Amino acid sequence: MTLSFSKYHGTGNDFILIDDRDKRVSLDSSMIRKLCHRQYGVGADGVVLLRSGAEGRYAMQIFNADGSEAEMCGNGLRCLVRFLKDLGEAGDEFLIETWKKSYVCTIHSQSVSVEMGIPKILEENDAGLLLEVGVPHFVTFTDDLSRFDLEARARFSDLGVNINYATLDPLGTLTMRTFERGVEEETFSCGSGATAVCMAAWHRFGLSGLVKVIFGSGEQLEFNIATENKMLVGITMSGDTYHVYNGDYRQ
Repeated sequence: MTLSFSKYHGTGNDFILIDDRDKRVSLDSSMIRKLCHRQYGVGADGVVLLRSGAEGRYAMQIFNADGSEAEMCGNGLRCLVRFLKDLGEAGDEFLIETWKKSYVCTIHSQSVSVEMGIPKILEENDAGLLLEVGVPHFVTFTDDLSRFDLEARARFSDLGVNINYATLDPLGTLTMRTFERGVEEETFSCGSGATAVCMAAWHRFGLSGLVKVIFGSGEQLEFNIATENKMLVGITMSGDTYHVYNGDYRQ
C-alpha cells in the first residue's frame, strides 16, 4: 500500500495529514504507530485525517502516536486549516467538526486561530484543576516547573489524562509544560493544554485579554481570553503553522 501524506507542525506539535474525503484510507493502530515512529516511520505526534463533515464541509479525525483515537486537538485543527488552504480550498474561515463539537477556525497569512469556546471545570482541589477542553486536561500552577520532570509521568498514570504544569509571571505571561496522553511524552506544544491553562488562570487569578503562553520548548501561542462584565465568553487560540513536506509511505 502506498499512502500519500503531508507533514505539518504548529509550534512544534507535528502531524501527518491525509486527505480522506473519499474514504479510501484504512488505518489500524499498528499502522498509525509505524507512521508516527520517529526512527522507523515518518515521525509525528499524531495522524490527522481530513473527512467530509456531517453538518459542514469538513471534519477532523485524529489519532495519537500510540494508535488511539483522540477527541480533538487544538494544534491539529490549526494544521488541518493550513492543509485545506494548500489543497486549494476557498475562504479564510472554516467550520471543522470533531468527535464532540465543531470549531470555527480562521487563517491569517501564516497564523491560524481557533475559537476554543469555554472549557468546563470538572474538578478542583489543592493539587489543581481538571478541565474538559474537548479532551481532559489537569492543570497545576507552580513556581517551579522542574516539578514537571518529577511528577508529571506519575500523575499521568494515576489520572489517565493530559498533565499540565504552569507558571504565571507578574506581566501576565504563562509558561507551561505538557505531558500528552497518547504520545506518552512531553510535547513541544499543546493547544488544548494551553487553553486549559488559560481557563484555569482566568478562574484562579482573573487573567483576561491577550495572553502569551510559552512552552518548555520555547514555542509560544497567543490567546484571547474574552470577558464581558467579568464573565468569560470565550477563548481563542492563535499561532503560526507550517508545511514541512509531502511524501508517500510504502508499507
